[in-house]
Amino acid sequence: MNLEDGTGGKIKYKYKIPSNPSNEISKYRDYINEIPAIDNPEIFGLHTNADLTFRLKESLEMINTLIECRPKDTNSGVGQTREEMV
Repeated sequence: MNLEDGTGGKIKYKYKIPSNPSNEISKYRDYINEIPAIDNPEIFGLHTNADLTFRLKESLEMINTLIECRPKDTNSGVGQTREEMV
């Protein structure tokens, strides 16, 4: 599968199903290690901005999760803290 990368160039990795699979696990591992860690969104028919949008959304979710994990500080001074209740 040869795809264009949107700039007129070709995508560097040729995605394919191995033509002659063998029973040797080392060949499967070698093939898997050749596959790029980050897929180009155009392989799935998406615009290149889809990757940017995905990464932005993931970053915001991570930041929100970190903010939610921070201990809440109450100024009332009465009762148990959140950690004591848990």
